[in-house]
Amino acid sequence: MPAFTTEASVRLKFQIADTVNVPSELVDSCIDTAHEEILRVLAEDIDMQSPENAVVMAETLLAGARLFEALASHDAFTQKRITLGPNHIEDGDRFRALTSAAALAEKHAWYLLEPYTRPRPFRSCIEPTVTIPILGED
Repeated sequence: MPAFTTEASVRLKFQIADTVNVPSELVDSCIDTAHEEILRVLAEDIDMQSPENAVVMAETLLAGARLFEALASHDAFTQKRITLGPNHIEDGDRFRALTSAAALAEKHAWYLLEPYTRPRPFRSCIEPTVTIPILGED
């Protein structure tokens, strides 16, 4: 089933024009991941051929969140600490900024998607049992 959003929509929403550090394959992979996540929870009565704008925007935001997570992961692995005498130079706070942006985008995506999802089954945390007197009293 084709995704609801497009690479162009994700790039426009998050203002990502850099195709060297953010190649099309990465954006497409994040869109596919977001689409699979959404399909798992989407209600059966939702029109998959032409979904409502909120569903499309939710997928765009969720794809952006997955993209920022991927970029943060890449940054974490490629970040280099440079030592010049007693000075240590770090790459900065990109990882935290990217993960924060990802968390905000994901939160907004699931908020938009909430009316279109299947109701979750009720899970009882505890099941009450018959009360049994412990001191022999009735």
